[in-house]
Amino acid sequence: MGEEEAMVCAAKDTQARKIKKEKHGKTIDKETQKVSCNYCGKVVTSYNRLEHHLAGIRGNVSPCNLVPDSVRQSIRTSLEDRKKDWIARKIGRLKSSELPTVRNPSLTSAQACQPLLQPSASSTDRGDSVNGHRCFVHCTNNLLQPRSTTQAIAPDVSCNASSYQQGGQTIEVTEPPYQNPCVMNKQSEISSVQRINPLSFSMENSSSQMQDSESSMESNNNYLNSRAAKSIGKLIFEAGLEPGILHLPCFKDMVDVLAWAQVSMPTYESIMEEQLKEIQCRARDLKKHWETSGCSVILDSWESRCGKSFISVLVHCNKGMLFLKSIDVSEIIDDVDELALMLLHVVEEVGVLNIVQLITNDASPHMQAAEHAVLKRFGHSFFFTLCADHCINLLLENIAALDHVSEVLIKAREITRFIYSHAVPMELKGKYIRDGEILSSSNLKFVAMFITLGKLVSERINLVEMFSSPEWASSDWASRSSFRHVYEIVKIDNAFWCAAADILKLTDPLVTVLYKLEADNCPIGILYDAMDCAKEEIKRNLQDKHGDYWPMVDDVWDHYLHTPVHAAGYVLNPRIFYTERFSCDAEIKSGTTVCVSRLAKNHYDPKKVAAQMEIYQRKSAPFDSDAAIQQAMQIPQVRWWSAHGTDTPELKTFAIRILSQTCFGAPRYNIDWSLSEQLHVVKRPYPEQERFQKMEYIHYNLRLAHYEPCVRGASGAHQHGRLASQLGDWITSARTTSYYK
Repeated sequence: MGEEEAMVCAAKDTQARKIKKEKHGKTIDKETQKVSCNYCGKVVTSYNRLEHHLAGIRGNVSPCNLVPDSVRQSIRTSLEDRKKDWIARKIGRLKSSELPTVRNPSLTSAQACQPLLQPSASSTDRGDSVNGHRCFVHCTNNLLQPRSTTQAIAPDVSCNASSYQQGGQTIEVTEPPYQNPCVMNKQSEISSVQRINPLSFSMENSSSQMQDSESSMESNNNYLNSRAAKSIGKLIFEAGLEPGILHLPCFKDMVDVLAWAQVSMPTYESIMEEQLKEIQCRARDLKKHWETSGCSVILDSWESRCGKSFISVLVHCNKGMLFLKSIDVSEIIDDVDELALMLLHVVEEVGVLNIVQLITNDASPHMQAAEHAVLKRFGHSFFFTLCADHCINLLLENIAALDHVSEVLIKAREITRFIYSHAVPMELKGKYIRDGEILSSSNLKFVAMFITLGKLVSERINLVEMFSSPEWASSDWASRSSFRHVYEIVKIDNAFWCAAADILKLTDPLVTVLYKLEADNCPIGILYDAMDCAKEEIKRNLQDKHGDYWPMVDDVWDHYLHTPVHAAGYVLNPRIFYTERFSCDAEIKSGTTVCVSRLAKNHYDPKKVAAQMEIYQRKSAPFDSDAAIQQAMQIPQVRWWSAHGTDTPELKTFAIRILSQTCFGAPRYNIDWSLSEQLHVVKRPYPEQERFQKMEYIHYNLRLAHYEPCVRGASGAHQHGRLASQLGDWITSARTTSYYK
């Protein structure tokens, strides 16, 4: 391809990429090339940075937390492919007609990605160097990891450290690429590696020499891979790290950097300070959003393995979650005054003007009394609400306590205990069960129970097939009495399976509420509607029997879950407001009025909000336009109010502060609080304790920066080693696993 043709193709490719990028972002300032992300609204300075933002590649821009996984992976793959092409072109410029091709289009991918070819020992012995410098032919081991490249020297060529003459033309040459000394020494010990003298290359023998070196290069790669695995293994096991570290994005970034860069080993203090600066910078950005959109303080109460009580304090806004600190409340758990003082300090640290609600998972009388004291101290200018996940889990706990439900759960537990306690059924489970898993890893215990029961019901046919398979029949377990009891439940006990299916008609709609909250970017705006839909689905499923269970649902809703914040979210959610199922009853009206009054503070005039609310509820201009009605289902609710609430500014401010909040807590983020437990339980000198506290702050904020809430529990890498953290007694009768409440 000629140079002009290549330039035309490059221009076309750039234009095509720009058109594709415009699907994910839009230009807001052509002069400064500022572009906004269509998913999170972040403004960056070019489409190239937008791609890195969407692909989740850290460096010059922070990653997008709202982009779909499919889009992120597609853009990341595109960036990697372009980097490969760039490196290939870089290598291609070094080609010479008198030399074997460095990057030949006819080579296979394996041939094109061969590692470094060292100068031959014979060339060194004979002094075959030019001006005292050894010459290299180098091809990068991984095209995603660029290295310094040195051009081979053809006969009749004068060469120095930075250039050589060929045919009257000067060609630049870089320094030989850096190699780890221990790797170079080990390479010299590999007898199968054929060292190639670039000076002896010719068109006749280059092909055979390349073929001879392929097997040696494969051996070299195998050695390097083995050495990398051993080094990483030492890090993991010597530091006592979980296997999930191998799948963390930051670990992969570290490996990518170390693969091609010569770096000196940093000190622990320097690493910590650098990470702390990044977290503090992110915290400052989030705090700016607290001021404009409000925030929800999440107080996650949990117990450690040693029985001590703790509260982890996190702050949520529509731009992300921030971990503040953990507090040991073991000595004050029954002291209302001390609990109130602790809550007061948290409110002051976050800023009372920023807080819309404090979400807790503790409904104890002492905590409720402390909450009332704090509200009185701050003039009832925010709300205390119970975590929606905790309330649904509590409702499922009440259902699990019913006699006929408890009997079904006991039999279901016998099946899982047998499978998970023995090697043969565990091995067969991976072959016969879809996704290879039965137990749920949800951090909500009773949610996990009923998800697991649903999995058993859906997999009954596969379980029967598994226990009837030739692999199982040939095992010793097939003839044991303990198996026969389980086999009878699986294959013969139809009464059990029918009862389990009936229970799921009651529990599945309630679990679905949690899934709906997770799927919507405005969970507080759909909670009210989701609970109504759940009750109606229970009625359809159970028909005349629904009256036995509706009072249980209403009891949890009325006494724990329903608050004025949820009522206001329901009214202000345009996706529900413009549907036929929207209904504004007296409960919703009074809740919204209370919310307007209590959250006013210095943010808006409540009287103007009340007047503008009437315009909104009548669907008068501007809320009656075709654009407002159409976009209600197309764009996030907060963005909808920003676009269509300009004529009602006070109402817009109120709506954004409500709809920016969440209604679930920390359990969905599947966080292991064991590091916080170590901070408070182990006694240390003050400097070491201060360092450990910084480590806790950095650790949890790094996790929260890329963790997504998931009611099903950790998946993939994060699930490894933490299977069924809440269902240890569904694995074995002797409780050998611990969990955080």
